[in-house]
Amino acid sequence: MSEELKTIKELADELGVNKQNVQYHIKSLPNKERLKNEKGQEQLNNQVSKKWYQFWK
Repeated sequence: MSEELKTIKELADELGVNKQNVQYHIKSLPNKERLKNEKGQEQLNNQVSKKWYQFWK
C-alpha cells in the first residue's frame, strides 16, 4: 500500500484534539475506510485524514 496511513493518535496530535474525540467521529466512517495495522490499531488513509483536517481547521 503506497498511501501514508495515520493512527488515530497521530491524527489527533496533529489536529490538537484528544484521541477520544477522533475515535467518536471515526465510528461513523464505513468499515472500508478504517484499516488496522499489525498491532490492531485503527489507521486512516490520507484521503480520510484530509477530510478531518478540513473539518477541524
